[in-house]
Amino acid sequence: MNLTLASQLTTRPEATRRILRAAVAIDLPTAALLADAGIPRWDAVSAVHRLEAAGEVVADGWQTAARDGYRVLLADLVAGEASGSPGANALDRREEADRPREKALRGGIASLDDGELVALLLRTGSGDEGVLELAERLLHEHGGLAGLARLRVEELIEAKGLGPAKAGELAAACELGRRLASAALRERPVLATPEAAAAMLAPLATALAHEEFWCLPLDPRMRLIGEPRVVARGDVDGTEAPPRAFCRAALTAGGVAAIAVHNHPTGDPTPSAADLAVTRRLVAACRAIDIGLQDHLVLGDGGRFTSIRRAHPDCWR
Repeated sequence: MNLTLASQLTTRPEATRRILRAAVAIDLPTAALLADAGIPRWDAVSAVHRLEAAGEVVADGWQTAARDGYRVLLADLVAGEASGSPGANALDRREEADRPREKALRGGIASLDDGELVALLLRTGSGDEGVLELAERLLHEHGGLAGLARLRVEELIEAKGLGPAKAGELAAACELGRRLASAALRERPVLATPEAAAAMLAPLATALAHEEFWCLPLDPRMRLIGEPRVVARGDVDGTEAPPRAFCRAALTAGGVAAIAVHNHPTGDPTPSAADLAVTRRLVAACRAIDIGLQDHLVLGDGGRFTSIRRAHPDCWR
C-alpha cells in the first residue's frame, strides 16, 4: 500500500523517523501527543494532518495496515543500515514510484493530488523541507489551492520557502488557470441549467476574496452572449446589485434573458434574506423591460452553489 509519509523518509530522514517512531507507539496519534513525545509542533501538526487526510489515522486510531506498514518501513531502514546498504530496500523503490513526476508519467497528471501538483511546479524543497512538505505546508497555511491562487506574486515571494523564481512560477500557473477559464467562456456555452452556469463561473469565483455580482446575458437559444458582465463589486461582507445596472448589462448585450450570479467569499452558498430581496427586485425590473430572469445563483466554494429559483420559487411570483 502507498503510505503518505513514506516520501519524507528520503527528504527528511531523521526528522521523519522520529515522527513515525513516536506516532506508531500511540494508538491514536494527535498533534498534542506527538508534541508531548518531543516532536516539534509544526511537524506534529503536519504529520497528523497528512495521516488523517490519507485515511491512515481515523477517529478511533490507526488503520492496522498503515501502522504495520510504517513499522515495516522503519525496520527496513534499520536492517539496511546494519547491512551497510540503507538504500537497498523496498522503501526506496516505493518512494521512487510515488514521486510526483514518476506518478504523473505512470498514471497521468490527474492522478496527482493538490500537494503533488504544487510540488511538481516547485521542483525542489527549501532548507530542511522536502518539496512535498513545502507544497503541503503552503496549501495548509493559505487555505488550499483557492487560497494560493488569491495571493499576489509579491505575497508569494514573502512566503517561507519561496523566492522570486518559485513564486513567479506558482503565480503564472494560477493565472494560466484563470485565463483558460476565461477562454472557455468565449465559446458561447449553453446555460440551460443552473449546473451549467455554476460550473462555468466557479473557477473565476473561487479566486475572489470579495463579492462580485454578474449578469449573464442569454440569446433565444440560452447561449451566453459574450462574457459575464460584472455589475457590482463589494467586499467580504457583500455587495449591492442595482437592478438598473443589471438590466442595462442584459440590454446592451442584446439578451432576451439573463441569469444573475454572485459569490459568497465565506464559501457558504446559502442565500441571505438580502439575496432573496435582491432577487425579487431583479425579477420585477426584468419583467418591466421584457427580459426573462432565468435564475439567481449563489456560488460557494468547492463547486457548491444554490439556485434561488429552485430553492425559493416564490421570488418569481
